[in-house]
Amino acid sequence: MEAANPAWLGAMVMLHSDRTFECGDMSAEDCAYYMQKWHFWYIADHVYALPTVAFFMCTIGIFLIGHFVSSQLLGYRKFRGPPVWRKLIAAIRWLSYRGFHVKALRWNSAPVGILLLGLVGAIFFFCMDLIPQPYYWSTLDFGGSPPLGTRSGWMALACMPFVFATASKTNWITLLTGVSHERLQVFHRWTAYAFFLLALMHTFPFIVYHIRFHDMEMQVKMGTLFYWTGIVALIFQAWLTFGSHSTIRALGYQFFQVSHFAAVIVFVLIFFFHCDFTLSSWDYFIATAAVYVPCLIYPWARTLFEYGGTQRATLRVEDCGFTRITIPAKFDWKPGQHCFLRFRDFGIHAFSSHPFTICSLPNRNPKEKSELVFYIRHQSGFTSKLYQHALEKPEVSVGVMVDGPYGGIDLQRYYEAEHLLVIAGGSGAGWVLPFIELFVRQSCLPIPDDDCCCGPEESIDIEKRQPGKTNGARNFSGSGLLSLRVVLATRDTSSRIWFEQTVGDLLAKYPNAREIDIRIQVSLTGEAEQHMDDPVKAGDLVITSVSGASSTEEITVQNGDRKASIPGKELHGRPHLPAIIHEDAERVGGAGQALSVYVCGPETMQNDVRNAVAAENLEILKGGRGQSGGVYLHSEHFSWA
Repeated sequence: MEAANPAWLGAMVMLHSDRTFECGDMSAEDCAYYMQKWHFWYIADHVYALPTVAFFMCTIGIFLIGHFVSSQLLGYRKFRGPPVWRKLIAAIRWLSYRGFHVKALRWNSAPVGILLLGLVGAIFFFCMDLIPQPYYWSTLDFGGSPPLGTRSGWMALACMPFVFATASKTNWITLLTGVSHERLQVFHRWTAYAFFLLALMHTFPFIVYHIRFHDMEMQVKMGTLFYWTGIVALIFQAWLTFGSHSTIRALGYQFFQVSHFAAVIVFVLIFFFHCDFTLSSWDYFIATAAVYVPCLIYPWARTLFEYGGTQRATLRVEDCGFTRITIPAKFDWKPGQHCFLRFRDFGIHAFSSHPFTICSLPNRNPKEKSELVFYIRHQSGFTSKLYQHALEKPEVSVGVMVDGPYGGIDLQRYYEAEHLLVIAGGSGAGWVLPFIELFVRQSCLPIPDDDCCCGPEESIDIEKRQPGKTNGARNFSGSGLLSLRVVLATRDTSSRIWFEQTVGDLLAKYPNAREIDIRIQVSLTGEAEQHMDDPVKAGDLVITSVSGASSTEEITVQNGDRKASIPGKELHGRPHLPAIIHEDAERVGGAGQALSVYVCGPETMQNDVRNAVAAENLEILKGGRGQSGGVYLHSEHFSWA
């Protein structure tokens, strides 16, 4: 049965429609059949919508418990646990990392664990929707709402708050579970797909039903509120669901942002009219607003009240072609985090924000201002305009609004490992820099307790978060950072030169940096590989790679009076990442130590690394490397939005 006509326009205070039911002309047998739990229209919201909400909440609860156990109960572990515990961790990590790559489509699947979770969701929705019988009433005596349409509609409506809950940069799920907003995007998309599919399964039974009883033409001519609002809402929902595909976003991100937000407003408004306060339908709109509106307001409020609306950014084009953005900052951040920047001086682009990864660390001296540094390889669209502006006006200052930081690495996992492996490709070179600097800061030689580590400045808050002072690179709550290996793959000669000079300058700031275990491998492909053996590139620029024992390998870059050298070597061709990961995992596992792997690069690189790390965890699960402290992976995608 359907709620009568839109009388709610005159009674806005009514949130729920009446649940009173009388059998009327129904026979006693038909009435009893109709009032069964799985058939009764007047309790359908309780029978179908509430279990859907419970399913989502239980899923969130599992991640919440895992996050609580990991961060609060275990903390920074000195004792890695018995073999059974290590195998359990390895199994969870295998599920979290193992994925599949479809070369023909240039597509990476979600990890196996996420795919299994999606499968569980699909089974739940199909069972709840398709197992109950009947799909259609045999006569019109039971009302004009076919059971399949009723079930699908309520389950679709119950999805709506969770679609919005996973949509925003700041959200309650990230706060409770620790899952960053960019990693929630897969759940946002999948929940949106379920929402749309259920909406279709709600719509088509009504069409079939009215055609069967020969009143479809009457429904169209009458143009009821339910009929037309349902069609309009479905059209906008289809755009929101499929217009968000990466192919469409790539055509014009600004257009996508504006059109997506506008479509959301229209969809919610029309959908609100369509639901017509039927039973408890409006409760789900209230829940959606309660979940989403604070998360929408908070970033704006934080930007205005914490960072201010008068922030300025300095633009400069580096020799390698990267656009360097520098912004004074008064807050803390950690490696791998990103900010959304909204540039006020670029016309229409002031209405859209753009995510950029931070390529610096906070200042070690809390009395001095820190600087957010971003290195951007310009593409088409806004980044190209930014590049041209910086090229025409070097060191130009532009107005900017900062929203962030978001994401980033798990510092607990960072400090639990004795060995770090950081892998990057192409423009991920800038992403590597904070890892190198943080490792150098934390891996100093022993010094008096009253002095700071590796330099004349005081330690920063990011280092004070540790439950103990790092003394020499040796100890962090029983687990010390011992080595860092960086692997950069690049096909661009200018990026190669810039990276080596920048790392050399960074290490030169720390007197003891040469005495710690840091190895940098620059793998050259394409154009960079062709010129690898050329000792002189242009003018006074000289690059040499001295080989020998691993402790004496060094890359030296000299450009006029500026000379920089880094511990490492240059190699021909793409790095064989699975072999590198296996080598490091085998080396540290035999010593009962842990390895943390961090990667930022194209999809093929991401796929190779995550499957290689998954393979190492499978080896632990099978009983190999019984004393291994584990192999952890953090992936940072070039583009997740």
